[in-house]
Amino acid sequence: MTTNSMPGPPCARRQWAAVAALFTVLGPAAAWLGLTLSYGPGVPGPYALFYVVPFVLVAATWIPPRTDAQRRRRLAAGSIGCLMAFLYPNALLVAWLALWAVAGS
Repeated sequence: MTTNSMPGPPCARRQWAAVAALFTVLGPAAAWLGLTLSYGPGVPGPYALFYVVPFVLVAATWIPPRTDAQRRRRLAAGSIGCLMAFLYPNALLVAWLALWAVAGS
């Protein structure tokens, strides 16, 4: 009896590298596009550390999936990471405006 550690057809097992490479390109592109489309000034130095979470989610796509469930979770993690990188500058601007409105009253 032979056991295969990675079930599924071989072509499906190799596709994770292409998906991971795609998310690796899309993550920084989403961050740049979010900064470009935001009305706020750029992201100052210390606030750029909040990009760690989206980029860690994107980096998680590089772990080779062994099951279909892991493949789906890694696709979701990469998608959420790209979305968070895109929306972060606008969320930061809304937070600054809310704090300014609360502090002004």
